[in-house]
Amino acid sequence: MRRHLLAIALIIGAVFAAYANVLRNGFVSDDHVCIEGNPFVQVPANLKILLDPRYYLGTHEVLVGSRPVFLASLMVDRALWGNGPAGYHSTSVLLHAANSVWVYALTAALGLPLPVGLCAGLIFGLHPVQTEAVDVVSFRPDLLAAFFFFSALWLCLKARGRRPVPVLLLAAAAAGLFGLGLLSKEMAATLPAIVLAAELYFPAPEGRRLRLAAILCAFFLVACAFGGFWAARFRYSETGDSSSLRRAVDRVAVVMPTSPGAGTLKLGVEKGRFFPQSTSEWSVLYEQPYVRTLTMIRALAGYFRLLALPEPLVSDRAPVIVRGWGEGGVWLALAVLLLAGLYAGLFRRRHPLAAFGAAWCLTTLIPVANLIPLRNPVAERYLYIVTAGAAWAAAAALAALARRWEVRGARAAALAGALIVGACGFRTHARNADWRDERSLYLGGPVKAPQSSVARLSRAGILRADGRLAEAAREYELAALAYPDSAVAWQGLGVTRATMGDIPRATACFDRSLAVSPRNPITRFGYALFLARIGKKERAAEMYREALRLEPQYVEAWVNLCALYRDAGRHREARSCYEKAVALAVPNDPVPFYSFATLLEKTGDARGAVLQYRAALERDASFAPAQRGLKRLSVRLGRKREAGRP
Repeated sequence: MRRHLLAIALIIGAVFAAYANVLRNGFVSDDHVCIEGNPFVQVPANLKILLDPRYYLGTHEVLVGSRPVFLASLMVDRALWGNGPAGYHSTSVLLHAANSVWVYALTAALGLPLPVGLCAGLIFGLHPVQTEAVDVVSFRPDLLAAFFFFSALWLCLKARGRRPVPVLLLAAAAAGLFGLGLLSKEMAATLPAIVLAAELYFPAPEGRRLRLAAILCAFFLVACAFGGFWAARFRYSETGDSSSLRRAVDRVAVVMPTSPGAGTLKLGVEKGRFFPQSTSEWSVLYEQPYVRTLTMIRALAGYFRLLALPEPLVSDRAPVIVRGWGEGGVWLALAVLLLAGLYAGLFRRRHPLAAFGAAWCLTTLIPVANLIPLRNPVAERYLYIVTAGAAWAAAAALAALARRWEVRGARAAALAGALIVGACGFRTHARNADWRDERSLYLGGPVKAPQSSVARLSRAGILRADGRLAEAAREYELAALAYPDSAVAWQGLGVTRATMGDIPRATACFDRSLAVSPRNPITRFGYALFLARIGKKERAAEMYREALRLEPQYVEAWVNLCALYRDAGRHREARSCYEKAVALAVPNDPVPFYSFATLLEKTGDARGAVLQYRAALERDASFAPAQRGLKRLSVRLGRKREAGRP
């Protein structure tokens, strides 16, 4: 027992040492949408909604609603740590350390020596490819799914022991863990296949297979129940063809101008707002199964290469589209996959752990093989559970080296293992710094692997904020070249060119953004801002009205339309718009009230303006424009009262 405790302590210590610098990181990538822009997880009391069985019987407009265990973990983090990202990162690192210990425990449950389990646990915990899943809080579903996946598998393996366990209790516990894994992320779906593989590679005594049958039956019932729950929410990750209606985040929107007028262009993220998009960056994969098959053969083989040599590591990894057998080394990729399969099948008796590791990798990659099209075809985080198989295969290879040459082999294996683990730990620690913020992530080094248009858009936004407009325009152009139907890329390019003073080309970009995404009100909102800036106020107002026709609750569009009416002297129409904007305003947004106050002040309704300024300050006491307006009017009203005295 003492040796096991020391091994567990070593694994946990190594993981925390490698990931210590993560605690200094902020929210990055999808965190801005899934956490900062997700009102549901900002209220810990909403946890009771996820604990209510009725949640699982209906459909809900909740972001990431198909992964309630993940949502629950975010609410717990919010209750424990508040808004600070360090607490969220601490939870993710703790989960990763626990999963690394599970890999060690599973090795022991398979009856393998302690050094093998220790090596596997350390490789799993320190492998650099795990950094994406651990460092980005919104990718925590992979960690949670792995935790329940490993714990359910451990329970199944321990059930084969000599100690009698009630079959129904055992099946219920394993099925419950399986269900929690599925409600964390769909990657847990391969657990039944892995349980069967463990039975094949490490057979249990004949008399204990009744328990396995009971567990598999329970897994089947859980999978059916989850299928009914998940099918209604599949639109969250649906990609489909161009005719399907999907709800996806418009990553680069145009946010509120800094003044109550409608003339300032500013790039940002419209957090929490969802609108239909007509196409996907990877439409060719969803529309042409032949291309998808060839592309995924190359991508799956690329995953094996990343497991063996985790370089380069990039964010928003993109697949290399393969359209024919003569492209992209697809024959070599197919050979890699076939060799892994043959090794898993032919060497299960001679090298059971290594062969089991190969079978594990192939099996756990099935959910991300795009048999059901994914919104993101490839990603490094997809390898989180898969890495356990690679860790076992590497540990088995080192153990074989130790057995082959006895004492010298043992020393060589120990040295090789220490070098592998040390190299992984140092690379992981260095990679964590890349996830500190968007600037570090997207501008920290040269791009050495294909990335999606999202990465280019992120780089472009950072470059534009730095005033490097020519470079920003180039990144937007490359994003539009990679994804011609990206309204975001065309609109960002239009904003950049407008800032550079190239109004004709900027207009062409905004026209293109509207052509590729006519049903997106954010696209029309951004175009309206541009039109107002170049003096085409009437057309800008028309564009705002179109945005509001598509989304009547678009508060920012109401406010900016009001400002146009106000500046044009159409006070009655402006007042009507402001009343709607105020009625729709979120609790912490002072802008609609402040803007309404400016109209009332302009039309002589000083007392009404004071009420609106105060309403703005109730929502944000530090909102300086409202403070100045209220002070100005208070002085004016005070003078009038003094002038009226006898």
